[in-house]
Amino acid sequence: MATNTAGVDARQAPWQMVHYMRKTVSYSDTGISTGVPFKNYLPSGASIMYVMVKVKTAFNAASTNVLTVGYNSTSYDNMVAAADVDESATEASMVLRGADLTVSSDQRVYIKYTQTGDAATTGSAEVVIAYVPSNDE
Repeated sequence: MATNTAGVDARQAPWQMVHYMRKTVSYSDTGISTGVPFKNYLPSGASIMYVMVKVKTAFNAASTNVLTVGYNSTSYDNMVAAADVDESATEASMVLRGADLTVSSDQRVYIKYTQTGDAATTGSAEVVIAYVPSNDE
C-alpha cells in the first residue's frame, strides 16, 4: 500500500563487508554552521567501527575552530566531539569514540563547523565513517 512517504536511503550492500560513507566539507559550505548531511543514512542496527577526519586545509578562524560529526539532535557531536580534531593541523585524526555506537534506526549523519573571532578564510576536511550493518542476524 502506498503511503506517499518517501523512504530514507540507508547505505547498505547485501554482503557481509565493512561499509563506509565519505564526505568532504569546506568552511564556506552552505549550512555548515548548522550541519551538512551525508548523502546516505546509516542503516538501522549498524555498528560504527571508526570515524576518520582528515583536515585537508587548515581551518583558520581567529579564535576557535570546531568540527563535529554526529546524528544527535542539532549538536551533531556524538561521533566526533569538539576536542577530538585539531582543525588547525593538516593530518588525519582517527577518532575511535564512535566505535561504541550502534544505531537503533536509520540515521542521517551531519558534519558541523563552528567558529569564533574573525571569520575563517580557509578550511576543508574529509570525513569517513566505517561501519558494519546488521545484515547477518
